[in-house]
Amino acid sequence: MRPTETTTLVLVAVLAVSAVGVAGVAAAQGATEVTTVNGTVRVHAAEDATIEGTTDLDPGTNVTVRLRSTGETQPSFIATEEATVREDGTFAIGHDFSQHAPGDTFSVTVLYDDATVAEVEGRVVAADAAVTPTETTSPTPYIHTTTIDRRTDTLVPGFGAATAVAAACVALVAVVRRID
Repeated sequence: MRPTETTTLVLVAVLAVSAVGVAGVAAAQGATEVTTVNGTVRVHAAEDATIEGTTDLDPGTNVTVRLRSTGETQPSFIATEEATVREDGTFAIGHDFSQHAPGDTFSVTVLYDDATVAEVEGRVVAADAAVTPTETTSPTPYIHTTTIDRRTDTLVPGFGAATAVAAACVALVAVVRRID
């Protein structure tokens, strides 16, 4: 075997092992959902507003919930709260929205190990508006949860980590052969 063939095989092996490790970490992160009404987190302008969600991460796992004002919301804000996953797979944080008015908007980002596992928009609503999904007998409001499933989340639709690594390996082999 020539030295360049040996180098190519070693590089391909390293990339393949790396891909398996990345895929394992992505699968461990699971699916996380933030509770919404009509696709939006809704909170009252109160000191004890609650934002909650569900996840298949292990109970006792800590997640970070980041809130950031959007649009014309005043005063603008960025807040980070920690939540612990409960035995039933739920988590919740409280935040003070008392300085905000109905119509103010914000984003909610849930992070696990510094990776985004859920993201959704939020809105401060009037005191008499529902902020959590409610059971009704007629007509049921559209209730939506936003999910980012780290087992299938990809940067390019239809291509996963394994495909990206395979493409990198093919490119590497082509470069090495061109150098010869």
